[in-house]
Parts: sequence; structure tokens; C-alpha cells
Amino acid sequence: MSVKPNESIPSPLPKQLKGVIFTEVFIPLIRHEIDPRDLIRLGAIVRKKNRVESYIPLTDSLRKIQMVKLAGFRAKQIENQIAREIVPDSILQDPVGQIEHALNVTNFIVHAKSALDSMAVFLTGSLNLRASGGDRDFKKPQFRQAINDVVLGPYIAGLAGWFDSLQTIRDEWIHRSFVRNPIVIGKSAVGRLPIPRDVTLGSKAWSLPLSKDNLVSTSEFVDFHYSRLANLFTTIVKRSIELESSDLTEPVPEPVEAESQMSMFQTIVTENMKVTKIRIGTMTASLRLRSSYNPHK
Repeated sequence: MSVKPNESIPSPLPKQLKGVIFTEVFIPLIRHEIDPRDLIRLGAIVRKKNRVESYIPLTDSLRKIQMVKLAGFRAKQIENQIAREIVPDSILQDPVGQIEHALNVTNFIVHAKSALDSMAVFLTGSLNLRASGGDRDFKKPQFRQAINDVVLGPYIAGLAGWFDSLQTIRDEWIHRSFVRNPIVIGKSAVGRLPIPRDVTLGSKAWSLPLSKDNLVSTSEFVDFHYSRLANLFTTIVKRSIELESSDLTEPVPEPVEAESQMSMFQTIVTENMKVTKIRIGTMTASLRLRSSYNPHK
């Protein structure tokens, strides 16, 4: 395969694969929470109905969800690494670890809110809601009340408390304070890098007892928020399949297995070359995601 400068590498997908619209998504990163076969089913229907453009916000949401997953995964990795390095009669200092943990937890929350906003924009168009600009936001009661779909309406209404909580955390860490994450040495029921339940307390949170009433472990924090984000996205996808297929004259196409394994990201070359192989980078190849997410929390 020959590639010229500034030319994108052609897709390796066979021409008969018609269901891929969720591109630039690393499927192994999210496949345990979001069924890639549903993504392909929806993509096949949407392509057939020439409605791909209207699904761009939902695709963008999934691209952000994978960033949420990765940021949460990294934060949990850092806490686990610090836990392994704690030894008796020794004080562990790891400023870089704490900074990276705070960075990943902040990114986790910021991109979770951003993913929600993209879902809200999608639903505005999909359900023909009378909302625009900043009014397309799940944190606003009037937007949630406007979602009169028999499935999505009650489901989203039930997440009102979570939307408010996520917004409070984001606003506190972005506009006013930051992630305070002292390393806990000794017995701890809330992990080694716990997070206050009430982030608006700032430094005062650390004068309270180090208990589950006041703090949560990094793993619990990540699993709580990510599970709700992934489940909401899945609910929207499944409902979209139902709505989009309701007026089809043919059955919903079954996904081709190869499609559900694809992770297509763009690459641009700047010089002539004859491509003999496509390699997987070490950061992708070394990623180990097993046991990184507890969907039951």
C-alpha cells in the first residue's frame, strides 16, 4: 500500500461493512460496559436512513466516555501503586503520584460532564426538543422535563441527583478549588488517596474523621460516576435502535463480528512511503483493563 504526503491511511475495513459510525473509539476500552454490537446495529440503521450527521453528538459523547474511562483507570492505578509502596514505620512521600492522581481525577469529572453535554445535544435533535445553547443541559430541570420519551424520560429524571452532584464537583474543582488528596498511612477504610464526599468543604474535609461517612476511595468514586455515565449512554443507544428501526421495512441488520472489533483512528503521513505493516503502539498494547471497573457500585 503506497501513501502520499498529507494523505490519510485508507481504512482497512472491507467495503461490505456498513455499520461503523462510532469511529475514533478504542473498543477494548469500553466494551465491558457498552456493547459494541449495539453500536454497529445502530450505525447500520442510521447509515441506511442517511442520518449519520444527526448522530455526530452521540459519537462525540462516546469519544469522551473513553477518555473518562482511561482517566479513571489511571487514577485507580496510581492509588494502587501508592498502596503497594507503603511499608510499616515509614512515611511515603510521592508528590508526582499525587499530582498525577489529582490530574486524572479532575479529567475524569470534566470529561464526564462534557460527555453528558454531548448526549443532551443529541437528544435535543433526536427527540425534537425545544431547547438550544446552554439550555441543553441535564442539570436543568426544564430540560429533563422536556424529555417526554416513555423510556428515556423516567430514566433521566431518576438521575437528577447525580447530575447535580457531578456538576457541583466539576464547578468546585474547575472554578474554585482543586483535588486535595493526601496519602493515608495506616489503617484505612477509604483507600490510600480518598476523595471527600463533600468537595465544597475544601481543606476542612480533612479535619473530619477518615471514615466512609466523610470520604470515598478513588475506586468507589470512579465506579460510582462512570457506571452512571456508561449506563445512560447504553440506554440512549438501545432506545435509539428501537426508535430508528420502528419504521424500517426490513429487519435490523445483525452486526458483522469484524465490525465490533474495529478501532479506527486517523493517521496522516508527511512523506511518500510504501506501507508494509500497521503496528500497535506500546501504550495501547500494554494497557490492561481487567478488574478496572465495578459496574455494580
